[in-house]
Amino acid sequence: MSVTPALRASARSAYRDLLRASASTFLGDEPLQRGFRLKMRTETLFLNTLAQNDVKLVQEKIQLARQLATTLRKNVVQARRTQTKEGQDAWNLRFTEDTELGENDSIKNPPPVPSGRRARKLEKGEQSIELAAQHSVNTPRNFSALRRAHRERKIPELREKDIEESFVRGSGPGGQSINKTENNVQLLHKPTGFRVACQETRSLQTNRMLARRLLLEKACILNDHLILPA
Repeated sequence: MSVTPALRASARSAYRDLLRASASTFLGDEPLQRGFRLKMRTETLFLNTLAQNDVKLVQEKIQLARQLATTLRKNVVQARRTQTKEGQDAWNLRFTEDTELGENDSIKNPPPVPSGRRARKLEKGEQSIELAAQHSVNTPRNFSALRRAHRERKIPELREKDIEESFVRGSGPGGQSINKTENNVQLLHKPTGFRVACQETRSLQTNRMLARRLLLEKACILNDHLILPA
């Protein structure tokens, strides 16, 4: 299907309308007008000889030209920098009959817009608050509440019959006393599946004690989510 004369006429009409919109929006700014028209003609709305016979591409360019013209008329205003009587910088805005304006209250009393640095701080603070709330909803916020929570805490009971203990050879620095002796204690708490390993010292008995302490600490941390046997 080839491009009909009516479609070509529609394309010329959309392009002329875009030129009129740019002339109205950029009134008095010849360099900007020339730059905008060159951009439209050579890049945004450009179609090579082959593409000029593609109906779909031509229709897309017509729609784009009309959208750009509407945007220029309604959403783009001209601003000129001036100075007040006090010598402060100010801007004069030129509105046309097609310019879309928001509510008067929003123009006269716009909401405060934080700077880039302040916006990042606010966003970071909100994320920190959200993460803290996810970790603990009822976290005590003062010393009295912390002391009361400490007194009322429930320490899980670990029974030896629920613990599976194994010993393996140590690894890492320490010489033969580490690498040739089974002083690495590994504990498995069968009801919960908790596993810990301890090789803090060369003494097997000390490592057994420390491994149980690690297992108890792990159970205390997750006590809010897992119920250990009494």
